[in-house]
Amino acid sequence: MLFGLGTVAQAQDEYKFADTVLSLQQVTAQWHDQNLYTAGWDESPTIRNYFVGLATTYPTDLFYNILYTMLGFNTEGVIGDYVLDEKNGFISGKLLSQIESAMQMCYWRCNDGNRLVGVAVMGDEFSDAPVPEDDPDFEVDVVCINDLMFFRIEKDELIWRPVSPRSLLGRDYNFAEYEISLPRQGKDITLTNRETGKVTKLTWNGARFSAAK
Repeated sequence: MLFGLGTVAQAQDEYKFADTVLSLQQVTAQWHDQNLYTAGWDESPTIRNYFVGLATTYPTDLFYNILYTMLGFNTEGVIGDYVLDEKNGFISGKLLSQIESAMQMCYWRCNDGNRLVGVAVMGDEFSDAPVPEDDPDFEVDVVCINDLMFFRIEKDELIWRPVSPRSLLGRDYNFAEYEISLPRQGKDITLTNRETGKVTKLTWNGARFSAAK
């Protein structure tokens, strides 16, 4: 009888949880043509509403741990460089894991009354490529996940419409080559070349960005 009880207890300890976590590689492969929603029904959404919408659409370790920090859960030692500036519409954070990844998010008020949300992810991540079972010496590659994406939110709506960086920045950029800085103060984006240190300032004019000559 005691043996039977032990067997039941052991079986009860065999938990199986759903794994719905995405990699940032999956996110940056998807978000160029996907819509999102603003979280909540606030008449004047803040950066909190926008970030919750992003994090719940794309449940990555980075986004969720920043979300836990924003909600006041204890994530000491997990998230660094955390900033939530509701007044200036800015949030950022860095996941302090074996290899680091970081994000910044802000929004701009457009001349036509709409809003433009910008999200930058930076850092590295282990490759999603499958690991061959018959190669004990195989080493998983580390890939750069730097990317920048924009979403337009029309006034009085909750739906985010993806907008290509090319249409807003005037040209294509290989974001893997740059450190991306979204504005906490001011309105302009800064791209710093990771090899040369050359800085490109992208100036906001109320509708799009232009690089300084």
